[in-house]
Amino acid sequence: MLKYVLDLVDLLDDPDVDGKRVAAHLDSVAGPEGSGAEVTTVTGERGSTDFVLVRIPGRAGRTRGGSARTLGVVGRLGGVGARPEAVGLV
Repeated sequence: MLKYVLDLVDLLDDPDVDGKRVAAHLDSVAGPEGSGAEVTTVTGERGSTDFVLVRIPGRAGRTRGGSARTLGVVGRLGGVGARPEAVGLV
């Protein structure tokens, strides 16, 4: 498990990373089913931000036909790059 976390941290620390690369990495380690990661890019006057949505179904989750409720986790206060002041994880 730690290996996967460290690999992801290395990927996120790359100044050229984007949501598509993160989704591709998650798909590569998720097995044959893939991660189901969805990337949404929001563009503004000063640049763009990628949002990556990943659902983890669990053993008895509704997305797998079970009856367990879905847990939603929203991350805040961080990201990859606060350009131009900082690149990498912030």
